[in-house]
Amino acid sequence: MGVFNATVKLRNATSPSDVLELPAKVDTGATLLVLPQIIADQLKLTSIRRQRVKHANEETADRDVVGVVELEVCGRKGWFEAIVEPKKSYALMGAVVMETLDLIVEPRQMKVYPNPRSIIPMAEIE
Repeated sequence: MGVFNATVKLRNATSPSDVLELPAKVDTGATLLVLPQIIADQLKLTSIRRQRVKHANEETADRDVVGVVELEVCGRKGWFEAIVEPKKSYALMGAVVMETLDLIVEPRQMKVYPNPRSIIPMAEIE
């Protein structure tokens, strides 16, 4: 569906921290939330584990997974783990975040917005 930008607000969900507002790349081909090392450090996020990741160019690497991050986009909030990319300069929001917050991608307008059929994020359980 494409790649474009959205503004997100991030904070450490497990300890008091300032809210950071920054642009994030929205990529429907990506899976998880990815943060630059500098943002993970600013938020004082705790490393939870290491995970093997596959980049778009098919290369693999082991990366730290940190948490818990409170992410707000389009007025909807959720708590997520995030993969840390040491050299990345922007956040990346993948499909898991969009599904969890019940967001819809509009590729023609290159924007993301809340699902108008739901007042709050919905979880499909069956």
